[in-house]
Amino acid sequence: MTITFGRFTDAFKLKAKIDFWNRAEKLFEEKKYTDSFDTFFNYLKDDTINNVSWKKENGNISFELQQGSKTIRGTIDENRITAETRIAHFENLSVSFMRRLMEMNYSLYYTRFAMKDDGIFIKFNSGVHDGSPRKLYYSLKELSLRADKQDDLLVDEFSALKPVDTTGEEEIPAEEKEIKYTYYKKWIEDVLKRISGLKADSFSGAVSYLLLDLLYKIDYLVVPEGSLENELEKISWGYFTKDNKPFEEKNRTMKEAFEKLLAKPKEDVLKDLYRTKATFGIANPAPHQAVADAINSNINNVKWYVDNNYEDVAWTIFEYIAGYALFSYGLPKPDINLFNLLYHITQQDYFNALGFKEKYYDTAAKKFEEQAVKDKINEIIKEGTGQFPELKFNTDNLKFDNMVSFLRSYIAEVQNLNFNIT
Repeated sequence: MTITFGRFTDAFKLKAKIDFWNRAEKLFEEKKYTDSFDTFFNYLKDDTINNVSWKKENGNISFELQQGSKTIRGTIDENRITAETRIAHFENLSVSFMRRLMEMNYSLYYTRFAMKDDGIFIKFNSGVHDGSPRKLYYSLKELSLRADKQDDLLVDEFSALKPVDTTGEEEIPAEEKEIKYTYYKKWIEDVLKRISGLKADSFSGAVSYLLLDLLYKIDYLVVPEGSLENELEKISWGYFTKDNKPFEEKNRTMKEAFEKLLAKPKEDVLKDLYRTKATFGIANPAPHQAVADAINSNINNVKWYVDNNYEDVAWTIFEYIAGYALFSYGLPKPDINLFNLLYHITQQDYFNALGFKEKYYDTAAKKFEEQAVKDKINEIIKEGTGQFPELKFNTDNLKFDNMVSFLRSYIAEVQNLNFNIT
């Protein structure tokens, strides 16, 4: 079973997929609706994970798509498009959760929460004639993302609700879970210990970097689902919310949140470790310029920590840049692969523990496998030039004398990548 990292993104599809989209729109304009929808599902399907399936029969289409733990099912006939998934069931009605469903309906554009028998559903329907590919895409995306998130949140909040339909969950081996839990716990303990030795006021910036890097590292490398994923998201949103709270207070809130995560029973952490397929990315697509901007916003902070012998914080800033970009944006694949390589190098022991054979850094000797690093970079760039022909990464500019020098030179090359397609 292949171990994957990070959140799914449907951004920056290959030309063959874009061609499906353009053809679907053209067929819809020509009122060839069945052919348009058939082509649309070809656009939506990720061929590497088989996340979408559909069947045409007598001019009608039935379809299924995966989003996290949820399976969304729908039908299209000559008049109507319908799609739905069940997110919870109840034994008794409760004013509190019904009020919450009504409140959430006001925030939805295309879909709605509904109740039938003993189940809570999220649903979408539309006339075929006004169900253009664009409307269908955003409707299914809203339905899928809300269903995958709210099933956990509602069940956690309201005791009257029970979980249902987790057919999208794929169990991972117990050994992999144990390794992920071990590092999850170790990373939190290490950071909490490190920030306890820093003054909360004069080193508020360092504390922020250490805690945020921890958050994004867990999110990308452990890949938690369910309530643990939601808790990490709340920590990130809380820090970046513009509420005029001082950074010391935000750091204190993050620290308390991680203390709670550390105290979370092991079995509760393990139950949120499973694999899923997805059709829609949570993060919105962003060009490489977003990566360059994130680098520009943080890179100047490195020098002070290096000059004052806080090299671990400098190292953390580079990891933070990678993690923040992977968490916040749907990135071009070369950016994703290069940041994954950065994590592989900085967290080599973790990758080794998970069974990865590639070795780019000897942690004990603090020595790089220079040629292996260069070969992997060249492989990533070569693969990316099929979509981005101007992509170039000068591995001769990399500095291998120590980790901070390497990361500085590596990030500089990433920042200057050319993603122009003409």
